[in-house]
Amino acid sequence: MYKKYNQQLNLNYLRIFNAIYMTKSTKKAAKTLEISQSAVSQTLTKMRDFTGDRLFYSVGSELQATARADKIGHGLNDHISLLDRSLVDHSFFEPEAFDGELTVAVSSLFLEALATELASSVIFDSFPNAKLNITTWTDKTIEELQNGTVHVGLNFDPIDVPKSIRAIPLTTTYPVLIARNEHPWLKNGMAKDKIRDYTIGGMLLPGLNEHLAILEKHNTDSFDFKYRSASMSVLTCLAESSDMIAITEALSASMCNDKITTIRADWLEDLMPTRIQHAIYYLERNHQLPLYHHICEVVKKVITEKLSGIALTSLSSKQ
Repeated sequence: MYKKYNQQLNLNYLRIFNAIYMTKSTKKAAKTLEISQSAVSQTLTKMRDFTGDRLFYSVGSELQATARADKIGHGLNDHISLLDRSLVDHSFFEPEAFDGELTVAVSSLFLEALATELASSVIFDSFPNAKLNITTWTDKTIEELQNGTVHVGLNFDPIDVPKSIRAIPLTTTYPVLIARNEHPWLKNGMAKDKIRDYTIGGMLLPGLNEHLAILEKHNTDSFDFKYRSASMSVLTCLAESSDMIAITEALSASMCNDKITTIRADWLEDLMPTRIQHAIYYLERNHQLPLYHHICEVVKKVITEKLSGIALTSLSSKQ
């Protein structure tokens, strides 16, 4: 039945509904939209009156959508984004002029290896007028990318992400062996079958722990991990002060000092079941925006420079 204009649903209510639906919270929705929580709650009340449905109910600290809310909310975020892109011209982009807020979630391994760059050329120098937030990638980051509280993620690829999130591979990484310069294994020819004589340490790659498990499971004679850490600083300290041989990845190995020898072994790479890459993650709907392309280019350049600066000793399968 036709309704008069003042009886129809204000389309702006859908934007607020979408924010609630994505964040599962009126408080988070208000923060995302930069309006008061009271305004969000008032709109939710009007949406409930209009639909005759409760739409959301509390489950712990989150709001759970009803079936009617799911019907309204499914695909709504993409439609709103499409409308926004149609209304705003994104053809031109000057990084220096960008004055918006940018939240970047970074894997702990990347935070260690790129700490200096993240504080300078990667982010701050590229966006001098932006409001920048650097946070650690957690098990909540995928959800935060989806609801817009995190704009960009920096982690390894492949990891499991929904289709709404795009992974942009930047650089390919590879396993690296590290040991102190005076390590007896180095002095005695670095034979593959002699690694078993020493304690083995390993890097915990977020989302990729199964790779180290595979090394251990299928190569029990060579790999019996006694130490595992997500901190390259910890592994480096252990390697400096003991006869431990650690397996890490290339970008993390760039942190090694001149007391550590870094070795790239082709036989170790052959044991890895999947090629691992450093990657940028963001919402699929943002793929055409120059902002995200610029971030990818800057981060790729910095990581490439870090990788090219590693002093590697090559070790073939014949050794």
